[in-house]
Amino acid sequence: MLSNFEKPEETFERVVNTQQWKTLQNDFNNAEDIYIIGNGGNMSVASHGASDISRLTNKRTYSLDSQTFLTSVANDFSYDEIFVKWLSRYATSGSKSLLIGLSGSGNSKSILKALDWANTRYNFSCAMISGQKSIALDPSINEVCFNVGFFHSAEILSLMSIYELIHGNGDACPTIKAEIIRKYGK
Repeated sequence: MLSNFEKPEETFERVVNTQQWKTLQNDFNNAEDIYIIGNGGNMSVASHGASDISRLTNKRTYSLDSQTFLTSVANDFSYDEIFVKWLSRYATSGSKSLLIGLSGSGNSKSILKALDWANTRYNFSCAMISGQKSIALDPSINEVCFNVGFFHSAEILSLMSIYELIHGNGDACPTIKAEIIRKYGK
């Protein structure tokens, strides 16, 4: 029996037609610097997404990829502070910046704290992409919610979101065939 992925294309199509998605796409298009954060599988989505956004657009995009920084902050302060400490060291106040937090539950404390911090301290545009509607997110922060039941479904949809944002910005991802031809001429 196959895993239940909760019809990701249908779910995605429903969500990209919401006002929340349109707000996120507008914020993405207007941002010069983008920071993406997530825990667990969503940290991998954040890292992969940041790489592709930087590679395929004109935007500077960052994710917390340093295990040393992450574990030292978690040990010395609190896990809930990892993204706030990272942003306070690396983000630039006053820039056209967007912080995207990825959270399956919509309630990850480290993500919520960072979104609140970036929103109030640096006046960044902020958005959460969640699998379930948050019960703790500041209502002034945009939430794109997929309303799915499984973490793996939320992670897949979060990655799909990255590529839709790239396309919505007027950029494109190369096809596999085009990359083979570019690399090998065949």
